[in-house]
Amino acid sequence: MHTLDKSGISRRTFLAGSAAAAAGLLLAQKGWVDAARFFGPDGVDIDGLERAGYLVRHTICHQCGAGCGLTALVKKGMPPGEDAMIILPSQAENHPQRGMCGRGATAPYTWNSPLRLRKPMKLVGPRGSGQFQEIGWDQALDEIAAKLTEIIAREGPRSVAITTHDFADEANWLAWPLGLPNVIGQGSTCNTHGIVARRWMMGPGFHHHAVVDPDYDNVRYVLFPGRSLNAPIGAVHRLAKAREHGAKAVFLNPAHPDVAFAAGEWLPCTPGTDAAFMLALAHVLVAEQRYDEAFVRDYTNLPFLLKDSGLPLTAADLAEGGEATAFAVHDASTGGIAFHKDAGVVPALVYQGTVTLADGTEAQVTTAWNRFLRHLEDYTPDKVAAITSVPARTIVRVARELHTMQGVVEDTWYNTRNGNDLEAVMALMTVNGLLGNFDRLGGLCFRPGARLPGVMSRDADGNIQTVTGGAWTQKGARRIDQEVYPETNGTFDAVLSGILDEQPYAIKALVLFGATLFHRDPNTQRIEAALRKAEFVVTLDVVHQEICDWSDYVLPTEMFLERDRLKGIGWTMTASVIKADKVTDPPADTDVRPNDWIMLELLRRMAPERAEALGYQASMQDLRVYKRDFLDPIETARIQGLAAAWNRDAGELRTQLHREGFVILQPQGYGRVPYRVPFTTPSGRLEIYALLPVQRGWREQGFAVHLDPPAYTLPKAQDEFYLVNGKSPIASSGIASLAFPTQYLADNAVWLNPADAERLGVKDGARIEVEGLDTGWKARAEARVTPRVHRGVAFTYSYVGGNRQKIFEQDPRFKRMAQGINPQWFSTAYVNAVTGAGNNNASVRIRRA
Repeated sequence: MHTLDKSGISRRTFLAGSAAAAAGLLLAQKGWVDAARFFGPDGVDIDGLERAGYLVRHTICHQCGAGCGLTALVKKGMPPGEDAMIILPSQAENHPQRGMCGRGATAPYTWNSPLRLRKPMKLVGPRGSGQFQEIGWDQALDEIAAKLTEIIAREGPRSVAITTHDFADEANWLAWPLGLPNVIGQGSTCNTHGIVARRWMMGPGFHHHAVVDPDYDNVRYVLFPGRSLNAPIGAVHRLAKAREHGAKAVFLNPAHPDVAFAAGEWLPCTPGTDAAFMLALAHVLVAEQRYDEAFVRDYTNLPFLLKDSGLPLTAADLAEGGEATAFAVHDASTGGIAFHKDAGVVPALVYQGTVTLADGTEAQVTTAWNRFLRHLEDYTPDKVAAITSVPARTIVRVARELHTMQGVVEDTWYNTRNGNDLEAVMALMTVNGLLGNFDRLGGLCFRPGARLPGVMSRDADGNIQTVTGGAWTQKGARRIDQEVYPETNGTFDAVLSGILDEQPYAIKALVLFGATLFHRDPNTQRIEAALRKAEFVVTLDVVHQEICDWSDYVLPTEMFLERDRLKGIGWTMTASVIKADKVTDPPADTDVRPNDWIMLELLRRMAPERAEALGYQASMQDLRVYKRDFLDPIETARIQGLAAAWNRDAGELRTQLHREGFVILQPQGYGRVPYRVPFTTPSGRLEIYALLPVQRGWREQGFAVHLDPPAYTLPKAQDEFYLVNGKSPIASSGIASLAFPTQYLADNAVWLNPADAERLGVKDGARIEVEGLDTGWKARAEARVTPRVHRGVAFTYSYVGGNRQKIFEQDPRFKRMAQGINPQWFSTAYVNAVTGAGNNNASVRIRRA
């Protein structure tokens, strides 16, 4: 049967194109010849597959935060297992996040891995020993609930901290009803500096990296500072298509990114100098008048008048009772002082003069633009070439190419490396502001909201509401990291301070969701010390991470192939929702549970009336009842809310989500932000001169600056190097890095430039000793001598080496995972006092082993 739904997508042909042909080849290689014949260049015959004994299941990869769409083909009648399924990139050409990198490809190997956590475990030896006994779920949950109850009764609810990188929603089922304030994501070594920089310059509504992205489908030129673009893979596909039409990709990076092989230009640079490079680009754009003057005048705050103090002149300065967010400008059409929100004002970029304040005194004022011009005098291409190691002529050329090709600078994802990365993101947003290429074809664009209702919400008064009507009021205190670091989006180091120093107050218990502390957070010595002192530690995870050995209880959880999920999708220019349907059951010898079920069962044991108020009943211990009576109604309510928000039929939406795995609710548009919808900064404009941190005393002035990396001692001697790390498209996530094939596919060597290797007397493949200049940690690794790393820099992929789980001592099949280094051994415990951002890079001494 050949049918069309309302969107015009054919059930038979919506899976079309080259992806279908490639999938057919994979199926034939697997031996599923009867399935392969239904895949071809004209699409995939789903009905034929089902008649032939196959099920098509759409899911969402959860090997990192990108949430790429995958399609699973399951052979009916076979026991769950690798032989019964194959995981493919989404076969829908128009999927909003289509593709699969090496991490997603490891999913079947993780599903039944020897490292898979299969039963709840209780520590019977000292922390770090990895000595456990398997116990039942009731015993584990009863004992954990009793201990948490005892700690909360004695120390208060803020003594418990929950940390995660991707599972905060599930943690809230326990934390919110109990008033536990410390649910803290691990953003400080991932995206914090980028979050804060965007918040200061564009406002809270546009601060997340999943909302702002280049229009990869139509981009003409994109510069990637410190970004390898190995996720989300959908962006890689879109950029690859743009490359076919002449788009250019340039990578500013100390190490050569994998994607730069695809005809991308690599600009090797000294680590921690991205801000200087961007400001040199700005210098060229301004000096050669290659900036978008209209955008700068009308949509940035560079025309604003600043006082000698660096604070903006406002209506409140000029008249009693004046508005503090009405910023003064010099009106070129009248020659007088006006305010940025006044109709018909033509702000002058160049002006300086004297104004009379409300108290009768006079003040000298000048435009932020004038100050900006003086600021850029310190960032000429010649000066910056000496800082970055990028030739001045290259800096000038890149600036000119960005202008002539209407390019953009990518706004980063994982960007917290050297302690000065806030400046780098502010500087790249400055370049984008000068180019004025916002929300235009091929420009830096903004994802519209999908309006998918959340599972649960909480207001400022502590009122908790589930999407199905459950409710409870339990006001929580402020998070510990926000008490210390005012702008942080998640700094786990504050929890470590709470454990080790009991400042600003004591943390006694940790609940960790897939947290991979030893490979995500810096300075593992500090982490070990905190784990030794903590009174109680519980870990939930899919596979046996290093942190498991340091936990009192380890609870095995579902992996993404084993659960349903509904979520909005980031890193796309459409308003989209994606749906994951369960692909397979867990392996037969496992007894794993969903994260949210675990939290609700703990809540039921600790405060049954609160669990019941949220709709969770004792009968839901049975996972079938839990899905039928708890999860399914939540999904139904969310789809109904989504349908109402978009004036769609809920039944049709549900059918489309199940059949295709996604729905696009609004196609990409342009010209909205900031032209019709202002930024959410104090001025409503792109604040190249960041007002908020200046007004709050966090910065002396609002422009981005170059700072030497403050997070570690800079290398000086001949045997001292920057140690930088980056993401691998094969591993570099907590689960995928432990999949069995990863140890053979991912490179866990330490890269050295040939000139550096020759000076040290190191050959390719030789053993070297790496010693942290700041931590003193010593480790041995294999050297990879390659021109793909800048001189004076050592590079290693994150996650793929230096695993110290005791289980590896018992299973020689995984010995390569214990080899190599973990870059967090060498990184310091530096944290930016305002942003709460940490660091992942370090400095080391390298010798022949």
